[in-house]
Amino acid sequence: MESFSHRTKSEIARIYPQQKCCVKAELAAIMRASGSLHIQSNRSSAVSISSDSAPLIRKSMILLKKHFQIPGRIIVEDRGQFNRRQYRLQLRGASHVKRVLAELDILSAGSTLQSAIPSALVRTDCCRAAFLRGAFLARGSITNPQKPNYHLEIATENEEFAMGLNYLMNLCGFKAGTNYRKEYYIYVKGAETIGEFLRFIGANSAFLALAEVRVVKEMRNEVNRLVNCETANLEKAVRAALKQVDIIKALKAKKLLGKLPPNLRALSALRLDYPEASLRELGELSTPPLSKSAINHRMRKLLKLAENYLGTEGNDSSKLNH
Repeated sequence: MESFSHRTKSEIARIYPQQKCCVKAELAAIMRASGSLHIQSNRSSAVSISSDSAPLIRKSMILLKKHFQIPGRIIVEDRGQFNRRQYRLQLRGASHVKRVLAELDILSAGSTLQSAIPSALVRTDCCRAAFLRGAFLARGSITNPQKPNYHLEIATENEEFAMGLNYLMNLCGFKAGTNYRKEYYIYVKGAETIGEFLRFIGANSAFLALAEVRVVKEMRNEVNRLVNCETANLEKAVRAALKQVDIIKALKAKKLLGKLPPNLRALSALRLDYPEASLRELGELSTPPLSKSAINHRMRKLLKLAENYLGTEGNDSSKLNH
């Protein structure tokens, strides 16, 4: 079964930015997250983008060919585990490699590789969205929203890139954090924040799916809360009723019921006949019918008199008539 993370990546892999600045931003993020530079002994160069995601490799190839007129070669490697494959998009030739790296601001004018994210590359919201979309597509993952905790993260081996990505995500309002577990992970927690991130990078179907699951979860939690509350109230009422029955039986055993006023004797008889009934139900069974408030008032008077008659000073009658 396809994971939620895989479905999200498949969705954003179909988004092709039209503006050159956004193309550069997305490709730069993909290259920084999944790219590698190889320099041969004969000084020839090659740049590779490696991933187990065929849509990522296909998108990268199309963007490079359409906007940079640079062809690429796709290499498929069988990893031998669970029929998984590794895809590699390779660009060869010193001139092509240098041009791509320079265009994406990965190679400086002094031919130094830059891991930081240039501010000029992510100046506008559309370019920031494109950059984060590329980074997530390359090395991102998101937990199944059906699970209790919501978690989205992007991995990278490069500390400088991780710090830049963390800064960019916070700049866009996503409250990102960073931790290190053999690699650097820039993460976002919380359904609302993750939903906003998905919508920002254009993963609208994933955003709607997350929102739907969230609503169902909240409704289920609310129903469970109400059921638990109702159950607790019911148990509390039953315990109170049974204690009332015990006190009335004690009065009856000592032949003290006759000392009660007629209305309290009637209530005592009703409680013995219906030991688990609520105060509201006792009121409906009374002749004439009484409100819950009236029954509660009479029950308090009955229990107070029972304390006097039985000498039960230790009893907390206030807990017996809810």
